[in-house]
Amino acid sequence: MKSIIFLLERRTFLFAAPGIALVASLFILGAYAAYSGKSQVARITRAQADYVQARGDALDAWRDELVRIESAPDAPAPAYAARPMNIRKPAVAPPAPLGDFAIGASDLLPAQTELSAWVNPADLFNEYEFANPTLLSIGRFDLSMMAVLLLPLLMIAASFDIWSTERESMRARLIAAQAGAVEPLIWSRLIVRNGLIWGVFTLVALAAGLAAPGPAGLSASRLANLAGWIGAAWVYGAFWFALIAFAVAYCRRGETVAATLFALWAGFVFLTPAIGGAVGEALYPPPSKLAALSAMRDAKSEAGKATAELTKGFLADHPEMTVSDDDVPFYYAGTWLANREAAVRTAPILHAFEDSRRQRRETVDLLQYLSPAVIANRALLSFAGGDVDRYRAYQAEARAALADLSERIGPAVVAKRRLSLAAYDAMDPFTFTETPVGDKARDLAVPVAFLSALALALGWGARRRLGAPLEKTLL
Repeated sequence: MKSIIFLLERRTFLFAAPGIALVASLFILGAYAAYSGKSQVARITRAQADYVQARGDALDAWRDELVRIESAPDAPAPAYAARPMNIRKPAVAPPAPLGDFAIGASDLLPAQTELSAWVNPADLFNEYEFANPTLLSIGRFDLSMMAVLLLPLLMIAASFDIWSTERESMRARLIAAQAGAVEPLIWSRLIVRNGLIWGVFTLVALAAGLAAPGPAGLSASRLANLAGWIGAAWVYGAFWFALIAFAVAYCRRGETVAATLFALWAGFVFLTPAIGGAVGEALYPPPSKLAALSAMRDAKSEAGKATAELTKGFLADHPEMTVSDDDVPFYYAGTWLANREAAVRTAPILHAFEDSRRQRRETVDLLQYLSPAVIANRALLSFAGGDVDRYRAYQAEARAALADLSERIGPAVVAKRRLSLAAYDAMDPFTFTETPVGDKARDLAVPVAFLSALALALGWGARRRLGAPLEKTLL
């Protein structure tokens, strides 16, 4: 019986106009999503490479000046040559190993900056926004966006009428009389149609994942993230498969099935994330950004006015230091001391924003269980490296690197001296640390397990209804 059903489905759907159009649409959309992701990653990689190269050339020129000065200590040197305040190191977060699968937020969140003692940590990211409650990054089209938004719609379009048309055309009783049960027919049709959708999408995702962008080729990290990404996508697909089966089993008319599923899709994808963000904002509103900027300016202004006292205090804390007679402008030391003090005074402001963000995130993490789309989006973005948490980790590492640079050069700046070549060479370049795949999997284990359990529960409910006596199924 099942072979007959599959043969009929192949003739009426797979090799008919609807099936051919579906496969063509999937390939076109998937190819465009993969191309969009890879082109965006290539653009970011080129821009970052040019940025690092330009800053590296400037650092090499600065080091050459220091080498010339150390090689001829008795020769007069320009006052501004090789001064530690002129060290400007690049700090970039390169695209994640699977970054081409999620590029929606790549233009919104900072991925490069310059580490310089002239910059206060609070000003390190000028375009940094403290309040960002958006959970579903609707931006450039990519494979993650396609999986979360479009594939459920294609599944609904392909499956909403698989049983209602038989009921309305009065063929249901004939099929039931010949087969003895309608459950095999419905499940077979669901498997064939939705299996086609997810099979084609998985092939596209595998092709895009194995065709690694850049000359480095495939890496173990990319393959591990790709496996996690595909696994999370299939769990999301299983949920929609079970939900569609449940709706088909309990709704008589195809229009009712389509309307119900579309309403649920809109609620999961758009309504619940908006409500979650609004609830988080209402419970834990972020401090006023305007007030924060004003407080930061006041702190920096007050620190700038107190440079004389700060200099005396710094020298008192470092009695071993002697101030050089070099003709160096005082604003070098004054700026370093003012930024150091401003960093201390503005730290509570940054901490207040981070605490508010953390509390909102915890609230939204609880509300994610109301929307499978939010769970799937979080998992896919995490494995692809397009989530906000990765950018916040980069910002924290960049600020820590700036603080380390400031502490290394501070004594030499205040003493109007240059760093030794050995001290400069001991400074490591900035390297962003990616989150291991295992840590991502552990963080996502509970929500993904919840989504799996929900899919199983819906599937059980659908099977129970479809396995009921024929007089109920045919109603």
